[in-house]
Amino acid sequence: MNKLISTKEAAEMLGVTEATLKTWRCREKGPEWVKVEGAVRYDTARLLEYIRKHTHVPSVRALVEDHRGTF
Repeated sequence: MNKLISTKEAAEMLGVTEATLKTWRCREKGPEWVKVEGAVRYDTARLLEYIRKHTHVPSVRALVEDHRGTF
């Protein structure tokens, strides 16, 4: 079962401020959210998916360049 969490908890999970989440909602950006009886809530499964979709993996070239000075 998915868990719905508050804006404060979602902000902590994402490492952003509550104000950032509010701005994203107004601009229709950021993770999906729902309104339950007037309260904004975030589904933890959707937040994890949002994080996964926005995770950037460095290219092989970047990894090689980072390690050139360590060999």
